[in-house]
Amino acid sequence: MKLMLTLMTAAGGLLPLAAIIWGGLALRKDYRKLVSDLEAIDRVIEAPEGTYESSQAQSAAMYAIRQPAFNFGRLTYTYEWAQRLVWEQAMNDLRGPAWLAVAGLVVATVAGSWSIWI
Repeated sequence: MKLMLTLMTAAGGLLPLAAIIWGGLALRKDYRKLVSDLEAIDRVIEAPEGTYESSQAQSAAMYAIRQPAFNFGRLTYTYEWAQRLVWEQAMNDLRGPAWLAVAGLVVATVAGSWSIWI
């Protein structure tokens, strides 16, 4: 019975820890891809005059990099820019609390396992 409780306590601490790590890795991967795409789109937008024969060719070059979430004239990549800003802010602001949550989970898991064996 003590072994079962120890395993359940350990899983109760490790599963949320794994979820935090998994979520962080997934967010960073998507964020890096988004930043890369938006920087490439910026290069297309800022290309010297005459690089593209028409605005449709310029739009096609941007769409080849990334399909926008919605399209409305100049607002084409508004969603992606907003997403980039939100994710960047979230990663900076949530780093400390995420590590604090990880520390809390580890302490709770160790303390829970220790209290079962006493």
